[in-house]
Amino acid sequence: MVQVLYQDLNKSDDNYFYIGIPRDWSGASDNEVTVIVDDVCVVVPKGIAGATGELVVLRLLEAMIAGDVIDAGDVQKAIEHIL
Repeated sequence: MVQVLYQDLNKSDDNYFYIGIPRDWSGASDNEVTVIVDDVCVVVPKGIAGATGELVVLRLLEAMIAGDVIDAGDVQKAIEHIL
């Protein structure tokens, strides 16, 4: 299930912003994550970090669509361009 959380980036130090992740997040049970920061920030639990990639990409797209970050039609167009 996708959870959409809106947060201000007010928790920070000189080098990093700190964001809250719900304790009931299924990836938290791994107790270790990979954080990928570019135009978007992606937090990948260690348990699926070695997966083939489809699951991570589909979950990311699902979350971005649910959070109104991207439009489902734009995802379809991008996939059509790739194929």
